[in-house]
Amino acid sequence: MVLNNKQMHIRRLCSEKNETKMKNSVIAIPEKGIIFTIAKSRLIVSRIFGLFVLLLLLFTGHSFSQEGITDFLFEMIGLFLLSICSIGRLWALMYISGNKRRELITEGPYSMVRHPLYVFSLIGAIGIGFASENLLVLALIIIFYLFYYPFSIMVEEKKLTNKFGQAYLDYMERTPRFWPKFSLYKEPETYQVKAASFVRNFTNGMWFIWIFMLMHAIEMLQDSGFLPVLLRVP
Repeated sequence: MVLNNKQMHIRRLCSEKNETKMKNSVIAIPEKGIIFTIAKSRLIVSRIFGLFVLLLLLFTGHSFSQEGITDFLFEMIGLFLLSICSIGRLWALMYISGNKRRELITEGPYSMVRHPLYVFSLIGAIGIGFASENLLVLALIIIFYLFYYPFSIMVEEKKLTNKFGQAYLDYMERTPRFWPKFSLYKEPETYQVKAASFVRNFTNGMWFIWIFMLMHAIEMLQDSGFLPVLLRVP
């Protein structure tokens, strides 16, 4: 089929309109100001929030019985979510180990969702909230992730768009940002991973489980009376 000049012009305008729309969805926050600075300082902000949560856990406790079904369910749900988080993060880290800076990763977990590490981290954060058996901590974690991480994701997507250009815009068009679309899943028969890089990232995938162990240690210290419980929350 041969397109006349008018049809070609219309197609070009539609293409430019779609590309502009997609770029606007990436650059949703200004590149200057406090919001942008906080959004791109993800590790620092997350560690400060984590320290705040740790202080809450040290001196607060739950009001329900530690031998009851509620305590058991909270702990089991938390452990289940933390297991999914740790396995999922290791899975995603395997795909980007040694490759993240050189090429756009679009296979494995990245074929279903653009930010699998954020997805699994959210699952792990909710798992920490349940495992803490502290509804205040659970609520604060969910609020923090829902209000802070979208801005961090926008900053990351802007960097990736600047780096990979149209390839990333096309990837954005077909792949959800945060909610996985399982029908898109694809994986190669073989995949090259840099072992040294993966080993360095291994601890990055496991620290959620270590937090679970730390929370158990805090609970034991509170039960023994070594740590005072200043406030009982639901």
